[in-house]
Amino acid sequence: MKDLDFIKIENVKKYFPIGNDLFVKALDGIDLEINKGETVGLVGESGSGKSTLAYTLMGMYEPTDGKISFKNENIGLKAQKRDLSIKKEMQIVFQDPSGSLNPRRVISNILSRPLLLHKIVPKNELKAKLIELLDSVELPQEYLYKYTPSIGGGEKQLIAIARAIAAHPEFLILDEPTSSLDVSVQGKIINTLMKLKKELNLTYLFITHDMSLMRNVADRIAIMYLGKIMELATTREFFENPLHPYTKMLLSSIPVVSAEEEKLLPKEIKSSGEIPSPVNLPEGCRFITRCPYAKEICETKEPELTEREPGHWSRCYY
Repeated sequence: MKDLDFIKIENVKKYFPIGNDLFVKALDGIDLEINKGETVGLVGESGSGKSTLAYTLMGMYEPTDGKISFKNENIGLKAQKRDLSIKKEMQIVFQDPSGSLNPRRVISNILSRPLLLHKIVPKNELKAKLIELLDSVELPQEYLYKYTPSIGGGEKQLIAIARAIAAHPEFLILDEPTSSLDVSVQGKIINTLMKLKKELNLTYLFITHDMSLMRNVADRIAIMYLGKIMELATTREFFENPLHPYTKMLLSSIPVVSAEEEKLLPKEIKSSGEIPSPVNLPEGCRFITRCPYAKEICETKEPELTEREPGHWSRCYY
């Protein structure tokens, strides 16, 4: 049974000051619940605020306003102030493994750190646990003695995944974990993540800009645009009945290889305007500069995220 209050994000905002009382509104009132055991896909163009939300959830950024709860407990503003047990339960896999893994550390040291920090195993059982971690991501044990600059990008990301699951977390944020990798290895990373989710009963927030990927891995999908969630629905409902013009624009741009696939896409919506500055957002709907259906009310009043059908939310008047 799913825990409806596993992760609860309430009106979370993150503003970055840029001087003279000006702010980049990276997150501007995010409300989202993530159920235990599910995969929520977070999709949007670059600059929509996806990674900012990830880093705020992890405590790397302090929110300007709002509340984040984990298993009904307010987990505080900064990771430094969080209980060590909370840090253990929430882990992240970054987009670029070359930047997230220390090139001067042998892989055994990289994987040992969370095990020792959270006292997962006694020191005399450490090597066996390290071998078990490598086996879980289908890497041979001789990788324990390698440095990350000597292995490929896909293998580095597998090491990053092994490090993330080392402390037995319940919740993983996957921040575009395949976007910096060759297409030839992306499938292996995805298959490994899905296997681990089932075996370890993990919950994922999967951040990506790849809409077609979400069809296969996500239970629900949230669309972000300029710091707001514009649409939220189950994956099936999302692809079969998209409601927001921005969602339809993203879906219509998915590459297809056959006429049958083309028929499944919504009618193409062409974006003719410019993306507003996150420093000077429109007074009304922030998609108004690109929306072909905008009406007068859209210019002056921002629409609320409203449940149009059971479990299907959209931030649009029409």
